Amino acid sequence: MRALLYLCTALTLTEPPPAAVFPWQEAGLTEREAATHLLNRFAYGPRPGDVDRVLATGLERWFEQQLAGPREKPRPARTEDRTPRQRIGVLMIQKLQRATTAESQLAEVMTDFWFNHFNVSLTDRQARGFLLSYEQDAIRPHSLGGFRDLLGATARHPAMLLYLDNAQNAAPAEAETLLEREMARLPLRRGFPGQDQRRRLRPTGLNENYARELLELHTLGVDGGYTQDDVVAVARAFTGWSLMPPGERRREAEERLDRVRRAGGLGFLVDGEFLFRADQHDAEPKVVLGTRLPAGRGIEDGEAVLDLLARHPATARHIAHKLAVRFVADEPPPALEERLAGVFLKTGGDTRALLRALAASPEFWSRDAVGAKIKSPFELAVSALRITGRRIDDPRRLVDWIARMGQPLYASPAPTGFPDRADAWINAGLLLQRMNFTAEIAAGREDQAGLLGAPEFQRR
Repeated sequence: MRALLYLCTALTLTEPPPAAVFPWQEAGLTEREAATHLLNRFAYGPRPGDVDRVLATGLERWFEQQLAGPREKPRPARTEDRTPRQRIGVLMIQKLQRATTAESQLAEVMTDFWFNHFNVSLTDRQARGFLLSYEQDAIRPHSLGGFRDLLGATARHPAMLLYLDNAQNAAPAEAETLLEREMARLPLRRGFPGQDQRRRLRPTGLNENYARELLELHTLGVDGGYTQDDVVAVARAFTGWSLMPPGERRREAEERLDRVRRAGGLGFLVDGEFLFRADQHDAEPKVVLGTRLPAGRGIEDGEAVLDLLARHPATARHIAHKLAVRFVADEPPPALEERLAGVFLKTGGDTRALLRALAASPEFWSRDAVGAKIKSPFELAVSALRITGRRIDDPRRLVDWIARMGQPLYASPAPTGFPDRADAWINAGLLLQRMNFTAEIAAGREDQAGLLGAPEFQRR
């Protein structure tokens, strides 16, 4: 009896919160239509038999299972001895295979969504070698988690530090650095020998690139109410956020940092590949969006900015809009965006809570929303493989097809990532490529040719 009680208690503690009943009936959908809609939006489309499996499981329960994420974390690829080009190949193959075959489809959809939001492009020669780690370590672990965790993980990752140039972001020449302030506090070190020479030789000069994209793309949005003064202050807050040098230079850096540790740390911090450089951090006071950051702080400045941005109402509206565009419509209803923004603020940007609110919304189940989104080339390719039960026999050819249809994987030409609107994927030339692709996939199978060639298959 006691064992049964313990079992019941354990089940109660691990069972996810009950899902709201989805209002598909009120929208006039059949249950089969509703299951198909779920699979088209929160997965990469159905495989043969998937609709029946969702119906047997129950729509709400299937969705909660997806929110739980994978039972086992995907094993990271071993790429220590591979070139950056080979690592990119591994990354693309993993993306295609997981999107096509993974049972935890929602985790794959959200990994793609957040990577695109915090975009880093392989077109950047410095950053491309870190892309596999970026998705694996910064994006994927937090794809169904908290927004602040994503902000922090991406801000510290070498791929982002290189892509948006924050590794080159150093205090202005006239500013006192954290190292100078820390050295001045040490006994017998006031006016330490070489101080003036070190000041002349240290790297100087703000780089505002990451600060601007952090505000405009990652958090507040282009209409988020920030000023150029805020951009400068944010850039100053992130001075010194850098990365450990590669190869032999890393060994030299580690030896120097070891001497720094013996001297008390002096404000430096190492976390894996991330390096906070006290000798480049602007230790003067700053004001960001009306919030004062006092003088004399180090890495806490950047962390405080991330905290501030993660709970800002403009960030809530920006993320709510992007999620509504991804899962509902190119022009989502303002009332839905407002409710999602409220959920973001209430939960601290919890992705699962936001997705629950989306799936329970009448706007998601509206007849007008069903099939309203044009599939991106990646979505079209993966959904075609899934619905036909095809295996990925030639990954390179599939990657080439996706690029020809307008979406070279991991190579968005701008920090904005790929667009999520119909007009980005449909024009005369791209439509012909999409038709040619589906024709190749269905070659020799008349039943599949009719399915993949239908205009409805271009949508989700």
